[in-house]
Amino acid sequence: MLRKALGARRRCCGRWRPRATEPVLSTKEGTLRIGVECGGTFTDLAVLDDDGVLRATGKVFSTPSSPDQAVTTGLTGLDPQLREEAVLLHGSTVATNALIERKGARVGLVVTRGFRDVLELQRQDRTSMYDLSYRKPEPLVPRERVVEVTERLDRSGAVLEPLDEDSVRGALSTLAESGVDAVAVSLLHSYAAPAHERRIAEIAAAEFPELVVSLSSDCAREFREYERTTTTTIDAFLRPRISRYLSDLEDSARELGVSELHVMQSNGGMVPARAAGSAPLSMLRSGPAAGVAGAIAVAQNAGIGGIVTMDMGGTSTDVAVVHDGRPELTTEVVADGLPVRVPMVDITAVGAGGGSLVAIDSGGLLTVGPRSAGADPGPVCYGRGGTQPTVTDANVVRGLLRPETFLGGRHTLHTEAARESLRPLAEQLGRSIEQLAEDAFRLASVAMAGAIRVTTTERGHDVESYTLVAYGGAGPLHAATVAEDLGMGRVIIPPHAGLASAYGLLTAGFRREFSFTQLTDLDALPPEGLAPALDNLRATAEEHLREQAIPRHDATFAFSADMRYRGQGFEMPVDLPNAGATTAEEFAEAFHRAHDRRYGHAESGRAVQVVTVRLTVTRPRPALVLPKVDIDPAQPVAVQPIIEGGVALDATFRSRRSLAIGTKQAGPAVLEDGTSTTFVPTGWTAHVDEHTNLVLERS
Repeated sequence: MLRKALGARRRCCGRWRPRATEPVLSTKEGTLRIGVECGGTFTDLAVLDDDGVLRATGKVFSTPSSPDQAVTTGLTGLDPQLREEAVLLHGSTVATNALIERKGARVGLVVTRGFRDVLELQRQDRTSMYDLSYRKPEPLVPRERVVEVTERLDRSGAVLEPLDEDSVRGALSTLAESGVDAVAVSLLHSYAAPAHERRIAEIAAAEFPELVVSLSSDCAREFREYERTTTTTIDAFLRPRISRYLSDLEDSARELGVSELHVMQSNGGMVPARAAGSAPLSMLRSGPAAGVAGAIAVAQNAGIGGIVTMDMGGTSTDVAVVHDGRPELTTEVVADGLPVRVPMVDITAVGAGGGSLVAIDSGGLLTVGPRSAGADPGPVCYGRGGTQPTVTDANVVRGLLRPETFLGGRHTLHTEAARESLRPLAEQLGRSIEQLAEDAFRLASVAMAGAIRVTTTERGHDVESYTLVAYGGAGPLHAATVAEDLGMGRVIIPPHAGLASAYGLLTAGFRREFSFTQLTDLDALPPEGLAPALDNLRATAEEHLREQAIPRHDATFAFSADMRYRGQGFEMPVDLPNAGATTAEEFAEAFHRAHDRRYGHAESGRAVQVVTVRLTVTRPRPALVLPKVDIDPAQPVAVQPIIEGGVALDATFRSRRSLAIGTKQAGPAVLEDGTSTTFVPTGWTAHVDEHTNLVLERS
């Protein structure tokens, strides 16, 4: 039954791989591309042709209980001619939500004898050091579903004890009898030699074909047993559900005329749906990564180098740092308290979105988030059954969101309901409703500014030297206030900012990472250096390209290594230019420079270690002409009161379309379009650049 749900795929080394003939992305001229990004509150659609003409947009409420329903609802609302033979590019939080809600497969774990407690022991670091009631994150696999097999490797991969296949059959039989759907296999030091894990996968495929098997040597071929094991259990936990989700979505999309389905990965690259279904870890930050890709395209189009992205949606705000078109990546991600060791865009999330709940805590202080009203029921002002006030309700009370123009007039807001939802909190704190609404706005903005400080100032970056690119349905409302708190002088609001993540899907190309641990001192490297290790990665990548039907000459290879000073407990990535010919001394010098740039110092006389070598393979999609705002100076202009600084001020309200290129608008002002609303505070000025971006600058 499970195999049927996973569809027609072939099994190799315990992992599902896409058919070799499946195209990575259609390059047929004139093909329409539909970007669909599922957020916590809204699902956004954008249809673009090769000339950058925006053929259609859509924004529908997300359906968390059945995520594919919102996608098909949005597609059904499009003209059938736009769907015919179109390519659907999809980003989603479905994998993240499944992990957080613990709604995945029933998983068993196979480990080396003596390591049954690896998930229970975890690490000694705590997320809340002074919390006396702190509880460790609950493992995905309870101890009773962890089984041991007889085998042992040393750290170099040499066999100390051969794999006992009878113990493997007994372990798999025990798990099958316990009713597991999927099995994670994480053997000691298998990153150095995966043969034992692959043999277990072969036995499972032959004798227990109903089990889905995830191997640690495929999921995270890197050392550190706890992190590698949790990563593998998450893969096994998610794979059946994500495979079914993508399979169902692909079937529904084809019935509506769509020719191909591709999915955004957490690393910012695009892969076919079948490949994504076999590697669900790559989807943990699928939606936020799409937004970063869109922001990068906007910045490159405008000739801007360093940017900080701020994507404020309904449930959270995601921020990232981009240098010269390259987002910072990380392999040190924690999802629902569990470490995940796969490359992802380095995104910091904070529970401050338009749907974040405004409340009073046990100490009598006003709070915003992290709990959210989500898409169902949503903010009180949506009139969908919500009863708890949110940041969106506060913005309605402040006058920043007008009921008749919200979402281009497609959804009317209920101002009085929003006011009444805030009244009990205001009375409890002895404030006016308007003051409470502004305080909630400020708290949300402070939380976002704090997240940006974590990704910039705390990592040695001068935040004031960056441009803030704000998008998402709520991002432009808070952008100038956040920038003011951080000392940033410029904000970019792209065209159709509420659909920026959907546009990001349209700009992304193919990307895939390969890695394995090779822990060694640089001064102990043989004369050939890292060349054999890099050649091994290159061969693996070239095989993958052949399976994906990607010509080798279309792909770009970039090598890097995670390095550290001997004795350090953490590593940092270092690019390896001209990797095949670089000497150990040049590797060390590159690390010293990177360490000094990141931490402000380097120890040139200290021994340097290579921990993990990596290869990133990319294939950019053809340049896409970004859509612009359709200027219409005849759009009406109004003056209405808003709450700013604790008082009512007259603000200019106008459609964003009414601003011609070069036009300036001083604050206080509210600039509206069909997908988002931009607030220009007093002391700030907005103007439209040649790409129809809104540029906000301090006066």
